[in-house]
Amino acid sequence: MDRLLADIRELTSLDGPPSREDRIIEYMASRLRPFDRDLSIDRLGNVVCRIGSGRTGAKKLMIFAHMDEIALIVRKIEPNGFLRFERVGGVHVNVLPGLRVNVLGNRGIVSGLIGAKSHHFTRPDEKGVVPAVHDLYVDIGVSSREEALEAGVDVGTFMVYRPDFLQLQGGLVANKAMDNRAACAVLLSLAEALHARRDRLQWDVYLVACVQEEFNIRGILPAARRIRPDASIGIDVTPSCDTPDLAGRSDVVIGKGPALTMMNFHGRGTLAGVLPDGKLLARLLEVAGGASIPCQKEVALGVITENAYISLFGDGVPVAGLSIPTRYTHTPIETISLHDADLLRTWLLEFALSLRAEDRFGKGTGDV
Repeated sequence: MDRLLADIRELTSLDGPPSREDRIIEYMASRLRPFDRDLSIDRLGNVVCRIGSGRTGAKKLMIFAHMDEIALIVRKIEPNGFLRFERVGGVHVNVLPGLRVNVLGNRGIVSGLIGAKSHHFTRPDEKGVVPAVHDLYVDIGVSSREEALEAGVDVGTFMVYRPDFLQLQGGLVANKAMDNRAACAVLLSLAEALHARRDRLQWDVYLVACVQEEFNIRGILPAARRIRPDASIGIDVTPSCDTPDLAGRSDVVIGKGPALTMMNFHGRGTLAGVLPDGKLLARLLEVAGGASIPCQKEVALGVITENAYISLFGDGVPVAGLSIPTRYTHTPIETISLHDADLLRTWLLEFALSLRAEDRFGKGTGDV
Protein backbone atom coordinates (compact mmCIF):
# COMPACT_ATOMS: atom_id res chain seq x y z
CA MET A 1 0.00 0.00 0.00
CA ASP A 2 3.05 2.26 0.28
CA ARG A 3 3.19 2.65 -3.52
CA LEU A 4 -0.52 3.53 -3.60
CA LEU A 5 0.01 6.15 -0.89
CA ALA A 6 2.98 7.65 -2.74
CA ASP A 7 1.05 7.86 -5.99
CA ILE A 8 -1.94 9.50 -4.33
CA ARG A 9 0.34 12.02 -2.62
CA GLU A 10 2.14 12.85 -5.87
CA LEU A 11 -0.93 12.93 -8.12
CA THR A 12 -3.05 15.11 -5.82
CA SER A 13 -0.18 17.57 -5.49
CA LEU A 14 -0.02 18.14 -9.25
CA ASP A 15 -2.11 20.89 -10.86
CA GLY A 16 -4.33 19.89 -13.76
CA PRO A 17 -7.54 21.80 -14.50
CA PRO A 18 -9.77 20.65 -17.38
CA SER A 19 -7.94 20.90 -20.74
CA ARG A 20 -4.65 21.57 -18.91
CA GLU A 21 -4.01 18.08 -17.52
CA ASP A 22 -0.51 17.96 -19.06
CA ARG A 23 1.45 17.17 -15.89
CA ILE A 24 -0.90 14.37 -14.91
CA ILE A 25 -0.89 13.00 -18.46
CA GLU A 26 2.91 12.87 -18.31
CA TYR A 27 2.86 11.15 -14.91
CA MET A 28 0.26 8.55 -15.89
CA ALA A 29 1.86 7.83 -19.26
CA SER A 30 5.32 7.37 -17.77
CA ARG A 31 3.98 4.90 -15.20
CA LEU A 32 1.74 2.99 -17.63
CA ARG A 33 4.10 2.77 -20.61
CA PRO A 34 6.07 -0.20 -19.20
CA PHE A 35 2.87 -2.25 -19.43
CA ASP A 36 1.99 -1.25 -23.00
CA ARG A 37 4.64 -0.42 -25.57
CA ASP A 38 1.88 0.95 -27.82
CA LEU A 39 0.38 3.21 -25.15
CA SER A 40 -1.43 6.11 -26.80
CA ILE A 41 -2.36 9.68 -25.94
CA ASP A 42 -5.03 11.22 -28.14
CA ARG A 43 -5.33 14.88 -29.10
CA LEU A 44 -7.51 15.72 -26.10
CA GLY A 45 -5.04 14.01 -23.77
CA ASN A 46 -6.72 10.70 -22.94
CA VAL A 47 -4.10 8.12 -21.98
CA VAL A 48 -4.94 4.57 -23.12
CA CYS A 49 -3.04 1.55 -21.81
CA ARG A 50 -3.98 -1.90 -23.14
CA ILE A 51 -3.25 -4.99 -21.08
CA GLY A 52 -3.76 -7.67 -23.70
CA SER A 53 -4.96 -11.21 -23.16
CA GLY A 54 -3.03 -12.53 -26.14
CA ARG A 55 -6.26 -13.94 -27.59
CA THR A 56 -7.37 -13.15 -31.11
CA GLY A 57 -10.69 -11.30 -31.22
CA ALA A 58 -10.86 -10.97 -27.43
CA LYS A 59 -13.64 -8.89 -25.95
CA LYS A 60 -12.71 -5.54 -24.44
CA LEU A 61 -13.19 -4.23 -20.93
CA MET A 62 -12.60 -0.50 -20.41
CA ILE A 63 -11.81 0.82 -16.94
CA PHE A 64 -11.35 4.56 -16.63
CA ALA A 65 -10.71 7.43 -14.23
CA HIS A 66 -10.45 11.14 -14.99
CA MET A 67 -7.30 13.20 -14.43
CA ASP A 68 -8.64 16.76 -14.30
CA GLU A 69 -9.72 18.74 -11.24
CA ILE A 70 -12.17 21.55 -10.61
CA ALA A 71 -10.71 25.00 -11.15
CA LEU A 72 -11.22 28.74 -11.49
CA ILE A 73 -10.46 30.89 -14.51
CA VAL A 74 -9.60 34.60 -14.63
CA ARG A 75 -12.36 36.56 -16.41
CA LYS A 76 -11.15 40.10 -15.62
CA ILE A 77 -8.16 41.87 -14.11
CA GLU A 78 -9.12 44.98 -12.17
CA PRO A 79 -7.04 48.15 -12.69
CA ASN A 80 -5.60 47.60 -9.19
CA GLY A 81 -4.48 44.05 -10.06
CA PHE A 82 -7.15 41.99 -8.30
CA LEU A 83 -8.41 39.00 -10.34
CA ARG A 84 -12.09 38.33 -10.93
CA PHE A 85 -12.94 34.76 -11.87
CA GLU A 86 -15.47 32.18 -12.95
CA ARG A 87 -15.77 28.56 -11.85
CA VAL A 88 -14.64 25.70 -14.07
CA GLY A 89 -16.72 22.75 -12.94
CA GLY A 90 -18.57 22.36 -9.67
CA VAL A 91 -16.36 24.46 -7.40
CA HIS A 92 -17.77 24.56 -3.86
CA VAL A 93 -18.53 28.29 -3.49
CA ASN A 94 -19.04 28.07 0.28
CA VAL A 95 -15.37 27.32 0.95
CA LEU A 96 -13.77 29.90 -1.34
CA PRO A 97 -13.29 33.05 0.80
CA GLY A 98 -9.87 32.96 2.44
CA LEU A 99 -8.44 30.07 0.40
CA ARG A 100 -4.96 29.86 -1.07
CA VAL A 101 -4.76 29.10 -4.78
CA ASN A 102 -2.14 28.34 -7.37
CA VAL A 103 -2.50 30.72 -10.30
CA LEU A 104 -1.17 28.84 -13.33
CA GLY A 105 0.46 31.76 -15.13
CA ASN A 106 2.35 31.47 -18.40
CA ARG A 107 5.61 32.10 -16.53
CA GLY A 108 4.94 29.55 -13.82
CA ILE A 109 2.82 29.23 -10.70
CA VAL A 110 1.86 32.49 -8.97
CA SER A 111 0.61 32.26 -5.39
CA GLY A 112 -2.78 33.79 -4.75
CA LEU A 113 -5.36 34.33 -2.02
CA ILE A 114 -9.13 34.52 -2.42
CA GLY A 115 -10.02 37.65 -0.51
CA ALA A 116 -12.36 37.77 2.47
CA LYS A 117 -13.72 41.01 3.94
CA SER A 118 -11.88 41.96 7.13
CA HIS A 119 -13.80 40.77 10.17
CA HIS A 120 -13.62 44.13 11.91
CA PHE A 121 -15.51 45.88 9.11
CA THR A 122 -18.02 43.12 8.31
CA ARG A 123 -21.55 44.36 8.97
CA PRO A 124 -23.84 42.20 11.14
CA ASP A 125 -26.11 41.52 8.15
CA GLU A 126 -23.11 40.20 6.18
CA LYS A 127 -21.95 37.70 8.79
CA GLY A 128 -22.77 34.09 7.92
CA VAL A 129 -23.52 35.02 4.30
CA VAL A 130 -21.58 33.33 1.50
CA PRO A 131 -20.54 35.90 -1.13
CA ALA A 132 -21.53 35.26 -4.74
CA VAL A 133 -18.75 34.23 -7.10
CA HIS A 134 -18.96 37.54 -8.99
CA ASP A 135 -18.18 39.38 -5.73
CA LEU A 136 -15.03 37.37 -4.99
CA TYR A 137 -11.50 38.12 -6.18
CA VAL A 138 -7.96 36.74 -6.03
CA ASP A 139 -5.10 38.76 -4.57
CA ILE A 140 -1.65 37.93 -6.04
CA GLY A 141 0.08 40.85 -4.38
CA VAL A 142 0.33 43.21 -7.34
CA SER A 143 -1.02 46.76 -7.46
CA SER A 144 -1.95 47.11 -11.13
CA ARG A 145 -3.22 45.20 -14.15
CA GLU A 146 0.14 45.73 -15.82
CA GLU A 147 1.97 44.05 -12.94
CA ALA A 148 -0.38 41.07 -13.15
CA LEU A 149 0.35 40.73 -16.86
CA GLU A 150 4.09 40.98 -16.21
CA ALA A 151 3.72 38.12 -13.71
CA GLY A 152 2.24 35.97 -16.48
CA VAL A 153 -1.40 36.27 -15.41
CA ASP A 154 -4.07 37.24 -17.94
CA VAL A 155 -7.72 36.69 -18.75
CA GLY A 156 -8.11 32.93 -19.31
CA THR A 157 -5.46 31.95 -16.75
CA PHE A 158 -6.50 28.92 -14.70
CA MET A 159 -6.34 28.69 -10.91
CA VAL A 160 -6.63 25.63 -8.65
CA TYR A 161 -6.68 24.95 -4.93
CA ARG A 162 -3.19 24.98 -3.43
CA PRO A 163 -2.20 21.39 -2.48
CA ASP A 164 -1.56 20.46 1.14
CA PHE A 165 -1.36 16.68 1.56
CA LEU A 166 -2.31 15.39 5.01
CA GLN A 167 -2.19 11.95 6.60
CA LEU A 168 -4.85 11.62 9.27
CA GLN A 169 -5.54 8.90 11.81
CA GLY A 170 -7.15 5.64 10.75
CA GLY A 171 -5.48 5.43 7.35
CA LEU A 172 -7.23 8.54 6.01
CA VAL A 173 -5.50 10.98 3.67
CA ALA A 174 -6.62 14.42 2.50
CA ASN A 175 -5.73 16.87 -0.24
CA LYS A 176 -7.25 18.74 -3.14
CA ALA A 177 -8.03 16.70 -6.29
CA MET A 178 -8.67 13.34 -4.60
CA ASP A 179 -11.48 13.62 -7.15
CA ASN A 180 -10.24 11.85 -9.15
CA ARG A 181 -6.49 11.41 -8.71
CA ALA A 182 -7.07 8.77 -6.03
CA ALA A 183 -8.78 6.68 -8.71
CA CYS A 184 -5.91 7.42 -11.11
CA ALA A 185 -3.56 5.94 -8.50
CA VAL A 186 -5.81 2.88 -8.37
CA LEU A 187 -5.46 2.57 -12.16
CA LEU A 188 -1.67 2.51 -11.81
CA SER A 189 -1.76 -0.18 -9.15
CA LEU A 190 -4.28 -2.17 -11.20
CA ALA A 191 -2.11 -1.96 -14.32
CA GLU A 192 0.83 -3.51 -12.51
CA ALA A 193 -1.31 -6.31 -11.06
CA LEU A 194 -3.02 -7.08 -14.38
CA HIS A 195 0.26 -7.12 -16.27
CA ALA A 196 1.69 -9.63 -13.80
CA ARG A 197 -1.35 -11.90 -14.32
CA ARG A 198 -2.01 -11.24 -18.00
CA ASP A 199 -1.67 -14.95 -18.81
CA ARG A 200 -4.96 -15.44 -16.93
CA LEU A 201 -6.88 -12.79 -18.86
CA GLN A 202 -9.47 -13.84 -21.43
CA TRP A 203 -10.59 -10.26 -22.19
CA ASP A 204 -8.31 -7.40 -23.22
CA VAL A 205 -8.36 -4.67 -20.58
CA TYR A 206 -8.09 -1.02 -21.58
CA LEU A 207 -7.12 1.35 -18.76
CA VAL A 208 -7.99 4.94 -19.63
CA ALA A 209 -6.88 8.06 -17.75
CA CYS A 210 -9.27 10.57 -19.24
CA VAL A 211 -9.72 14.34 -19.44
CA GLN A 212 -12.24 17.15 -18.97
CA GLU A 213 -14.71 15.24 -16.79
CA GLU A 214 -15.14 18.15 -14.40
CA PHE A 215 -15.99 20.50 -17.26
CA ASN A 216 -18.21 18.59 -19.68
CA ILE A 217 -18.13 14.91 -18.58
CA ARG A 218 -17.43 13.90 -22.18
CA GLY A 219 -13.66 14.18 -22.59
CA ILE A 220 -13.26 10.41 -22.72
CA LEU A 221 -15.51 10.00 -25.76
CA PRO A 222 -12.76 9.98 -28.46
CA ALA A 223 -10.97 7.18 -26.61
CA ALA A 224 -14.17 5.21 -26.01
CA ARG A 225 -15.13 5.45 -29.69
CA ARG A 226 -11.75 4.08 -30.69
CA ILE A 227 -11.78 1.25 -28.14
CA ARG A 228 -15.42 0.21 -28.69
CA PRO A 229 -15.61 -1.66 -25.36
CA ASP A 230 -17.85 -4.63 -24.68
CA ALA A 231 -18.21 -3.37 -21.09
CA SER A 232 -17.16 -0.20 -19.29
CA ILE A 233 -16.44 0.47 -15.62
CA GLY A 234 -15.86 4.01 -14.40
CA ILE A 235 -14.10 4.67 -11.12
CA ASP A 236 -14.59 7.95 -9.33
CA VAL A 237 -15.33 9.35 -5.88
CA THR A 238 -18.68 9.65 -4.15
CA PRO A 239 -19.70 11.65 -1.07
CA SER A 240 -19.21 9.86 2.24
CA CYS A 241 -22.23 10.40 4.47
CA ASP A 242 -20.72 9.76 7.89
CA THR A 243 -20.00 13.38 8.85
CA PRO A 244 -22.41 15.25 11.16
CA ASP A 245 -23.76 17.39 8.30
CA LEU A 246 -24.54 14.42 6.02
CA ALA A 247 -25.30 11.68 8.56
CA GLY A 248 -28.14 9.52 7.28
CA ARG A 249 -28.16 10.98 3.75
CA SER A 250 -27.03 7.59 2.42
CA ASP A 251 -25.43 4.42 3.74
CA VAL A 252 -22.12 5.11 1.97
CA VAL A 253 -19.39 5.89 4.51
CA ILE A 254 -15.63 6.12 4.48
CA GLY A 255 -13.56 3.10 5.46
CA LYS A 256 -16.24 0.47 4.80
CA GLY A 257 -15.18 -0.44 1.30
CA PRO A 258 -15.78 0.93 -2.21
CA ALA A 259 -19.28 1.77 -3.41
CA LEU A 260 -21.18 0.22 -6.30
CA THR A 261 -23.44 2.62 -8.18
CA MET A 262 -27.05 1.46 -8.50
CA MET A 263 -28.10 4.75 -10.07
CA ASN A 264 -26.76 8.23 -10.50
CA PHE A 265 -28.47 11.18 -12.11
CA HIS A 266 -27.63 14.81 -12.71
CA GLY A 267 -30.69 16.89 -13.42
CA ARG A 268 -29.09 20.34 -13.40
CA GLY A 269 -28.89 20.98 -17.11
CA THR A 270 -27.62 17.62 -18.36
CA LEU A 271 -30.62 15.38 -17.64
CA ALA A 272 -28.28 12.40 -17.82
CA GLY A 273 -27.25 9.60 -15.55
CA VAL A 274 -26.45 5.93 -15.29
CA LEU A 275 -28.64 2.90 -14.71
CA PRO A 276 -25.96 0.19 -14.69
CA ASP A 277 -26.34 -3.06 -16.60
CA GLY A 278 -27.97 -5.72 -14.42
CA LYS A 279 -25.68 -8.54 -15.52
CA LEU A 280 -22.59 -6.44 -14.93
CA LEU A 281 -23.82 -5.52 -11.44
CA ALA A 282 -24.52 -9.15 -10.64
CA ARG A 283 -21.02 -10.22 -11.68
CA LEU A 284 -19.37 -7.42 -9.74
CA LEU A 285 -21.31 -8.39 -6.61
CA GLU A 286 -20.50 -12.07 -7.15
CA VAL A 287 -16.79 -11.27 -7.45
CA ALA A 288 -16.85 -9.06 -4.34
CA GLY A 289 -18.55 -11.81 -2.34
CA GLY A 290 -16.15 -14.46 -3.56
CA ALA A 291 -13.12 -12.35 -2.67
CA SER A 292 -14.59 -11.18 0.67
CA ILE A 293 -14.43 -7.56 -0.46
CA PRO A 294 -16.78 -5.35 1.56
CA CYS A 295 -18.80 -3.07 -0.68
CA GLN A 296 -21.53 -0.50 -0.36
CA LYS A 297 -24.42 0.30 -2.69
CA GLU A 298 -25.19 3.87 -3.67
CA VAL A 299 -27.98 5.83 -5.29
CA ALA A 300 -26.58 9.30 -5.95
CA LEU A 301 -28.63 12.21 -7.23
CA GLY A 302 -26.55 15.22 -8.28
CA VAL A 303 -23.73 12.95 -9.46
CA ILE A 304 -22.85 11.98 -13.02
CA THR A 305 -19.99 10.16 -14.72
CA GLU A 306 -18.84 9.58 -18.28
CA ASN A 307 -20.72 6.27 -18.44
CA ALA A 308 -23.91 8.28 -18.97
CA TYR A 309 -22.67 8.94 -22.50
CA ILE A 310 -20.52 5.86 -23.08
CA SER A 311 -23.57 3.64 -22.57
CA LEU A 312 -25.20 5.14 -25.67
CA PHE A 313 -22.37 4.34 -28.10
CA GLY A 314 -23.02 2.18 -31.15
CA ASP A 315 -25.35 -0.68 -30.25
CA GLY A 316 -25.07 0.28 -26.58
CA VAL A 317 -22.35 -0.41 -24.00
CA PRO A 318 -23.08 -2.19 -20.69
CA VAL A 319 -21.69 0.08 -17.96
CA ALA A 320 -21.15 0.14 -14.21
CA GLY A 321 -19.56 2.53 -11.73
CA LEU A 322 -17.39 1.97 -8.65
CA SER A 323 -16.55 4.76 -6.24
CA ILE A 324 -14.19 5.68 -3.42
CA PRO A 325 -16.21 7.20 -0.52
CA THR A 326 -14.86 10.71 0.02
CA ARG A 327 -15.48 13.37 2.64
CA TYR A 328 -15.68 17.07 1.71
CA THR A 329 -15.93 16.61 -2.07
CA HIS A 330 -14.93 19.52 -4.32
CA THR A 331 -13.04 21.27 -1.54
CA PRO A 332 -9.27 21.50 -0.86
CA ILE A 333 -9.59 18.85 1.89
CA GLU A 334 -11.13 15.91 0.06
CA THR A 335 -10.54 12.90 2.33
CA ILE A 336 -10.41 9.20 1.50
CA SER A 337 -9.42 5.92 3.13
CA LEU A 338 -6.38 4.17 1.70
CA HIS A 339 -8.08 0.91 2.67
CA ASP A 340 -11.06 1.70 0.41
CA ALA A 341 -8.77 2.57 -2.51
CA ASP A 342 -6.77 -0.64 -2.08
CA LEU A 343 -9.96 -2.73 -1.92
CA LEU A 344 -11.17 -1.06 -5.12
CA ARG A 345 -7.99 -2.12 -6.89
CA THR A 346 -8.47 -5.71 -5.67
CA TRP A 347 -12.12 -5.76 -6.74
CA LEU A 348 -11.31 -4.57 -10.26
CA LEU A 349 -8.45 -7.05 -10.56
CA GLU A 350 -10.59 -9.99 -9.48
CA PHE A 351 -13.40 -8.89 -11.79
CA ALA A 352 -11.11 -8.69 -14.83
CA LEU A 353 -9.63 -12.11 -14.04
CA SER A 354 -13.12 -13.59 -13.66
CA LEU A 355 -14.14 -12.77 -17.23
CA ARG A 356 -14.44 -15.68 -19.62
CA ALA A 357 -14.41 -15.51 -23.42
CA GLU A 358 -18.08 -16.49 -23.58
CA ASP A 359 -19.24 -13.86 -21.08
CA ARG A 360 -21.44 -11.12 -22.39
CA PHE A 361 -23.30 -8.34 -20.67
CA GLY A 362 -26.28 -6.24 -21.70
CA LYS A 363 -29.42 -7.25 -23.58
CA GLY A 364 -29.98 -8.57 -27.08
CA THR A 365 -27.30 -9.71 -29.47
CA GLY A 366 -25.74 -6.38 -30.31
CA ASP A 367 -26.40 -7.03 -33.99
CA VAL A 368 -28.39 -4.43 -35.92
